[in-house]
Amino acid sequence: MRSVILAANEGARYIGAQIDSIMDQLAGDDELIVSDDASTDATVSTVLRRKDSRITVLENRTRSGYVKNFERAIGHARGECVFFSDQDDVWLPHKVSTVCAALEGKPCVVSDAVIVDQDLRQLHPSYFEWRGAKSFAFLQIFIRPCLIGATMACRRDYLATTIPFPARVPHDCWIALNAAWDGELVVIESPLILYRRHAATASVSATTDKRPLSTILPERLRLIRHLAVDRLSRSRPQGGAKPQGGAKARGGERTP
Repeated sequence: MRSVILAANEGARYIGAQIDSIMDQLAGDDELIVSDDASTDATVSTVLRRKDSRITVLENRTRSGYVKNFERAIGHARGECVFFSDQDDVWLPHKVSTVCAALEGKPCVVSDAVIVDQDLRQLHPSYFEWRGAKSFAFLQIFIRPCLIGATMACRRDYLATTIPFPARVPHDCWIALNAAWDGELVVIESPLILYRRHAATASVSATTDKRPLSTILPERLRLIRHLAVDRLSRSRPQGGAKPQGGAKARGGERTP
């Protein structure tokens, strides 16, 4: 069984296309968990109109923020493999099968993405190339993050070792850094989603906006502090029980 967790907020305009691209790739016993963070638009009704028994909607009465919203969705996931999803992207048709094969090898997988505008017109063929990513080692990811949560998937047992997410630290950066430190990260260097950038995008990734150093530096300091405390306080397993079935992925940290 596979779970897709989607954190939503004011996403009515694009969430329908994203859900359709996801559900087309899921089996009958898979699930999509949409955790809505107190939207005031038609986000929830747009999801419910799909009338698909594989979809579960969680509704927050008050805003919790995207990190806690994802954490809430993870708590309801039942699948052995957990896929992260943003509300405004579009998954390419081979995403689920490609990622599931990679998860047979290591418990955390990320991929490249095609950057597109609000109408899905291509802005750049490769997010990795746009970010100038030359390495996916721990230090490189820490200094210049180049992995995005919208492409991430984890085996549930490994994901559980990263929770609770630290306060004021992006969840995707936290998971990726832990996996890179553990040697449990696979990077698929081909795009598996259309990564939509538009005026209402929650993050500044792949936009011309830049976060100020006064925001970045404290965040990095919090990251390294939480990582150090986490490693001292508990022993993290190297991976976890592998899901049954499927072809074994190629070894190593990167796949084409």
